[in-house]
Amino acid sequence: MTRPASRIELCREACEVIASATARHLPRETGGILLGYGEDAHIVVTHALVVDGPGASTHRYVRDDVQANALLAAFLAPRADDDPTGYVGEWHSHPAPSGPSPTDVAAMRATARQHEVPLALLVHAPGAQQSFFGLITRCQRTGRVTSKPAPVLMPPSRSEALGPPPDGAIRCDGPV
Repeated sequence: MTRPASRIELCREACEVIASATARHLPRETGGILLGYGEDAHIVVTHALVVDGPGASTHRYVRDDVQANALLAAFLAPRADDDPTGYVGEWHSHPAPSGPSPTDVAAMRATARQHEVPLALLVHAPGAQQSFFGLITRCQRTGRVTSKPAPVLMPPSRSEALGPPPDGAIRCDGPV
């Protein structure tokens, strides 16, 4: 029996935090941690926290671990005991349109060794045709770590798609 392909579902709030932080920090990389829950073989990302990356450049982001742990603790503290939301991975931006680098994959593999559940990596590259690249990394029972690209399901648009103009509509292409 084959296992269904894993995917990362990105909820609206998390998507907006990532896109906004990326835009504010361009042309430097930025990033943070992902919060959400696992659902079967999938990871649902409900929230994203922005974590400072001292020394971030156009090709490098290393998050501040002390700040990340403080932000995570503050986020989780008021939540109910039965709330499944928890740490599910990392995110960062790439100003150039590219997915996870070998360094990104190696870092996620090292992080996965410390967790029993699959972890997601989201790379946001706003100039790319596909602006989010996903990777799911998991540590097997044998201790072997696997990393596989995963499709990222984006939240639905806030506005409905425009249909054809009504009969009699006039196109206004004049100067403003």
